[in-house]
Amino acid sequence: MLHHYSDILGYLDLQNTTAVDLVLQECELTVGCLSCSQEGPMQNLAYGQTKEFNCENCHTKLSILAESTKFHYIQPRTNKTGSSGVSYKTLRDPAVQKGKPLPEKGTCKHFKQSHRWLRFPCCGRTYPCDVCHDENQDHPMELATRMICGFCAKEQPYGNGKPCVSCGGMMTRGTYTSHWEGGQGCRNKVKMSRNDRQKYGNSNKTVSRKAAAEKK
Repeated sequence: MLHHYSDILGYLDLQNTTAVDLVLQECELTVGCLSCSQEGPMQNLAYGQTKEFNCENCHTKLSILAESTKFHYIQPRTNKTGSSGVSYKTLRDPAVQKGKPLPEKGTCKHFKQSHRWLRFPCCGRTYPCDVCHDENQDHPMELATRMICGFCAKEQPYGNGKPCVSCGGMMTRGTYTSHWEGGQGCRNKVKMSRNDRQKYGNSNKTVSRKAAAEKK
């Protein structure tokens, strides 16, 4: 239960696995009205976007905003004999922890100089780049609106070529990137990197004589 005095959503007891991300768009939440104490369902909540609606009972205007979610590792409790019953070799830190870098500092095999994870509004999930998204999802990609810093795991609005609002680290090389980056980077195919698949996209597309004449 979340309220003004507690921002803890719950606890996870994991073994040989680790928590990576909480996809809000796939969560079914129950919101309680402070005016009439009635509860109602809510879905499709997105990070960084204020969701406004009216109470179904008293019609009071309600709003909810979730900036980000974080995972904190809690040391296992030990009993009086000093044994916790948990093997420390099987414990792994969560992938996203405030103040700590992301795995591989947010980079991937496609973009070695991009230190961030992008949150795509189409599915609410985070991936290092649009190529990683397309490799793991079967739906059309929408341009990312939020990102997580690869150096300190701070989630923030998307900004290309801007430093992290928390640690000040540069997550990309700057505005003069040579990659597509989901449509937010370089769009000039002449200056685009040869390793980017968008460089040669639609290059063999058939053009009608009429369209070619109009273009001239």
